[in-house]
Amino acid sequence: MRWGIECIYGVIKERLKIDNFTGKTVISVKQDFYATIFLIGLESILTQQAEMQLFDKSRQNQHRQIVNNMVSFNAIKNFLIELFYHCSPIQKVMATLTDWFIKDPTYLKREREVLRKKSSARVSLNYYKRVYKPCF
Repeated sequence: MRWGIECIYGVIKERLKIDNFTGKTVISVKQDFYATIFLIGLESILTQQAEMQLFDKSRQNQHRQIVNNMVSFNAIKNFLIELFYHCSPIQKVMATLTDWFIKDPTYLKREREVLRKKSSARVSLNYYKRVYKPCF
């Protein structure tokens, strides 16, 4: 359970850039934060149907397919007006979104080990003495 929560924090911080606020006031920072949390919740709700379809499609595969988060965030951003203001029938918008989610899946690769290259003490010392620029 802990690993899944940490992955969500990674998506919030690295992919959605929650620390890149659009304003400097307290209200604008709160709006950015709540909008990001709302977007993640909306994305998880809208991708459930596509996740089930991808699960059925990739049942026999070695690696299970899942919805690519960046594709889903982009699709939701593009169809947000149609989704909330009902410019188009909601079933048509949901079918289009599900098609976008299924079009470019990513693979869930469990139990793999990535070997890390250990740098030598000389290389580390050179990096910290000459290259690394700490910011305060």
